[in-house]
Amino acid sequence: MQLVSDQFDAIQKLIGDLKRESEIETTLIIVEGRKDLQALQNLGIKKNILHFQGRSMAEIADISASFKKIIILTDFDSFGHRVARDLYNKLNSRGLNADLKYYFRLRFFFKSVSKDIESIFRIYQQIQQEKLNKNKKKLFLGVNPFQFPNSRFY
Repeated sequence: MQLVSDQFDAIQKLIGDLKRESEIETTLIIVEGRKDLQALQNLGIKKNILHFQGRSMAEIADISASFKKIIILTDFDSFGHRVARDLYNKLNSRGLNADLKYYFRLRFFFKSVSKDIESIFRIYQQIQQEKLNKNKKKLFLGVNPFQFPNSRFY
């Protein structure tokens, strides 16, 4: 997970950007299933998310028609990639503004460690904890406990 951990700041910015996009009333985020929706909500992305589990492509397109921008976030496996492409083409053929930018950016960061959106929250938490532990270790390594014999380091 080192590769992803090294890019934590960029991932954090990307998630922040996605959160801001979701708060725009005319933006819709489409994910595959309920667990994907829950993962985004756990990341603080709470508005305008639609999962298409159990819905037809036409039904998704009809729901999406009332939004100016539709962000597609399917899983990173071959099925998810195919669905993202098909949904993108279907929405654009209806004159809707489908967006795969976040899909490809998240896929770039997470594909080596995860195949799905639902795992992103767990991985994000792990990276956040690793970074916190690394910072604590740096702080501790910068202090010589023998300089402070009456301190809590003894």
